[in-house]
Amino acid sequence: MAVAFSAESAPASRQPYLIGGKDIRCYYHLLVIVLMLAGLLVLFWFGSRYPQLFHKAHELGHQAVNSFIYNSELIVASSNAGFAERVWVSLVNWIWSMRIGMSFGLALGALLHTAFEFYPPKLSNNIYLNTLKGIMIGTPAAVCVNCAVPIACGLTRGKARIESALSFMFSSPTLNFVVVSMVFAGLPVAYGIIQYSLLALVLLALVPLIVYVMQKVSKASDTEDTVSTCSVPIISDCNQSLLEATKDVLQAYGKNLWSLIKTAVPIMLIAAIISSVVMELLPLQVIFAHVSLLALTGLALVTVLLPVPIALDVIVAQHLYTQGVPAPYVMLFLFTLGTYSILPMQYLWKEVSKKLAMTLYFMFVTLGLCAAYAIQFFV
Repeated sequence: MAVAFSAESAPASRQPYLIGGKDIRCYYHLLVIVLMLAGLLVLFWFGSRYPQLFHKAHELGHQAVNSFIYNSELIVASSNAGFAERVWVSLVNWIWSMRIGMSFGLALGALLHTAFEFYPPKLSNNIYLNTLKGIMIGTPAAVCVNCAVPIACGLTRGKARIESALSFMFSSPTLNFVVVSMVFAGLPVAYGIIQYSLLALVLLALVPLIVYVMQKVSKASDTEDTVSTCSVPIISDCNQSLLEATKDVLQAYGKNLWSLIKTAVPIMLIAAIISSVVMELLPLQVIFAHVSLLALTGLALVTVLLPVPIALDVIVAQHLYTQGVPAPYVMLFLFTLGTYSILPMQYLWKEVSKKLAMTLYFMFVTLGLCAAYAIQFFV
């Protein structure tokens, strides 16, 4: 009787809830990651990014351009400010302008890295398809190329392909519908045609071609080395509770976020200091007085590297256009500002390939010069 009573009173084993033939607990990690991603995107897109972009679009042509590297002022230089003070003001205002975008980039980059650790993506060998995927993700993301660096790092560290990371970085600050509308609303249509023709060339032809060639040159490419060493898939036995799964995700996320912060933040600060110094030393009034290949080349070598906030390229180009600056300089600023910068260059140099970082730098310098000379056929 004792044995019979004991068997009857034992608690019944848990009946699993099945989704696609698997216990629902197998999806707890995915649920936590998706909820974190949704909360992050809603907070950034609707709480900050799109309201800011709509405000910039509304104010286009009605706002003063105080700097070519920041668009929001926290502090103002005194009327008799010396060189050191002006550099300090530029640095502080750059950080202030980039604070939200960079925070989002770090948070999303770490989350993507975490997601790919738990759920390693099925990699495709189709470089062109991977490039298109990066464009489709980057276009609505609406982050500047600098803020896209931590996200791209999360992609490559999380076992995504470098062509996806590159197309994400270059499409996010340029193809957003608000930025596109600002280009065509604030400048003659010829500027927009040249701008987006060259961007289409970069995204649809040059990025896939460069990645393809570099992979062929080196069988053990830098990209593949980075991918294999940066991510270790986490295996779940589907026996964890929702609380345990949440704890796992948060621990991995905290580790990845701290890793990105240690890598990216010092680079950001160094880039901001260098840019602030360069912009104070650059004699723009003298350069704008005459159009020459030497002046355009020297300017392009600098502007390609400037880490500017999203849409500042359009604001600066529109301001220069209304001030009567020669069209080649206007076009050069429009194309080269904000598409590449010292931050993605440093990221690629350190984590992907030095050759790729330099190739893209000189590619954007060359295309910027092509854009500057092309606009002369329309003015």
